[in-house]
Amino acid sequence: MSIPRPIDTKDWQKQYPEKQAHLDSLTRAGRLLIPILIGMVPPILFLIMYVGHLLENSPTTEIALGRGVQGAALVIAIIIFTVLFINYIFKTAAGFLEKFHNLPAGNESTALVRLRVFGIPPFPPPLSSWIQFPEVKLKDGKLDPPDHWSTIVGGPAKLNISAGHALYLERGGYFSRVVGQGFAFLEWNERISAAVNVGPRNETLFVTAWTKEGIKVIVKAKGEFFLGHARSEDEENVLIPYDPESIRKAVEHTFKSGKEANEWLKSATGQTQGILGAYISNHFLDDLFLKDNNDFTLLSNANIRELLNTINARLQDYGVYLSNFQITEVFLPDKVKQQRLKIWETTHKNIAVVSTGEIKAHEIRMREKARAEMQRDLIFTLTNGLDRIDSNNFPEPLLLSISALLDQNMKDPMVRANLAKESLETLEKMQEAIKFPLQLPGEDA
Repeated sequence: MSIPRPIDTKDWQKQYPEKQAHLDSLTRAGRLLIPILIGMVPPILFLIMYVGHLLENSPTTEIALGRGVQGAALVIAIIIFTVLFINYIFKTAAGFLEKFHNLPAGNESTALVRLRVFGIPPFPPPLSSWIQFPEVKLKDGKLDPPDHWSTIVGGPAKLNISAGHALYLERGGYFSRVVGQGFAFLEWNERISAAVNVGPRNETLFVTAWTKEGIKVIVKAKGEFFLGHARSEDEENVLIPYDPESIRKAVEHTFKSGKEANEWLKSATGQTQGILGAYISNHFLDDLFLKDNNDFTLLSNANIRELLNTINARLQDYGVYLSNFQITEVFLPDKVKQQRLKIWETTHKNIAVVSTGEIKAHEIRMREKARAEMQRDLIFTLTNGLDRIDSNNFPEPLLLSISALLDQNMKDPMVRANLAKESLETLEKMQEAIKFPLQLPGEDA
């Protein structure tokens, strides 16, 4: 029985259950055995009627018994002849099947023909646990038993698939479905086309490229690839999200390229190397490593994420997903490396000198500011004190000293800068208090 492939990929695993195979076996056996039994009925009935007629005309009991035995022997002979004839047909078909498909040694072609013709009808317990369809296991990337006839002729067979693996099935030379981890059943018209290890597969990559100025750069990177898609919210606890459509894309792409199904990793690594090499070729050397020249340097986290997204966008067509990507080492020519170290060392020294100068300038600025603020406070204190002193009782020499002190401090640019807002008011108060004419620097007499 051939069941159409369902549209929803989630139904591929349980598309053809084993229970349905047992029921189909009844139909297959009936199609062959019922015509044979019908063909045996007329000769057997004729023999029975003929023997019955002879028994009626037998003169003695011994002769009747002998004729009955002869009739029974003829019926048994017909049955044996039919069984031998069917067995001969099966052996002939097995020989043709073995030569036509070039079956490897170890495959019982006669039993295979019998299985494909009759199947295994449902039996009641405990026979159902003893008589079962053959089982094919997929583990560690290999089929057990190896070179099984299900990869050449087809089903029926039970499929036991371990975690991280999948089977690509065909029907009539065309794609049928993909089945993954767990149990599935291979129907009569399907065959195992490819056994696939879906990953994750860790791979070390080496990329050689030349920058815009023609400098050779060798990059060593590591990536983790698998067949599938990015984890969704409901798949956070799943190690590898199972995606049969992605597995189909990967297998069919490798077949088109003339490769084995498990060589999908070569295509994925090739695309990854191409994208990384193109990134290096589109930048200057300083842009790859100096943050002052480029915010997205080669080894920055932002650039790694952008490269990862670009690679996965390309790998979608191949059914592959890159879950982790790291650049571990970068190799430059020795002369270029030495020159770059000198340039970077000089650049860092210049930065250090500029930083040191800025720090010293800040220290001087803060020191002078503190000094000016102290002088300002002193002037304000003197001004407030002079407001409370009688100028008539104030000695003239002291007034001259204060005036000279004020005149000296007014020449300091920092004092003038700090007194800019209140200088006129302050000087007027001091002149009024000491009753002594004060001439500011730069004023005409």
